[in-house]
Amino acid sequence: MIDTFTYRDVERTDLETISKFPQDNDELFFMFPKAEFPLTVDQIQKSIDSRNDSTVILCDNIIVGFANFYEAIVDRYCSIGNVIVNPSFRGKGAGIYLIGVMENIAIKKYNVSEIHISCFNQNVIGLMLYHKLGYFPYDIEKRLDKKSNQTALIHMKKEIKK
Repeated sequence: MIDTFTYRDVERTDLETISKFPQDNDELFFMFPKAEFPLTVDQIQKSIDSRNDSTVILCDNIIVGFANFYEAIVDRYCSIGNVIVNPSFRGKGAGIYLIGVMENIAIKKYNVSEIHISCFNQNVIGLMLYHKLGYFPYDIEKRLDKKSNQTALIHMKKEIKK
């Protein structure tokens, strides 16, 4: 576990680094289902342009994680998306820190009572992390992966106590 993480808004110069995080088509699908592997700066920029609060986390000025909100409804909820952690920092607390940062932004900036996150059924590591952080399933959506195989997108939420 590393405890020297910081965060800031994403910058255009960060995108090349972030584009290298997904190691294969499956990881990219979990992070960004509409993207094509390999992930490009332009694909990330288009996503950022249509979302809110794109954020990176850093450790000693190394970008170790990225996420944003694909929905942000003031006084109601935010939905966290595009979640990815640098492969070199997985299992070291970066994901926990990243989700915590996004939760704090949602609470402070949008005054939300819930935070939503979605995860594909094959992404067991993500599902277990989100559950550990207090997220519980509330819906399941049938989807197709890149090979047209059925998959389940599990929608989860966390209630914010005020």
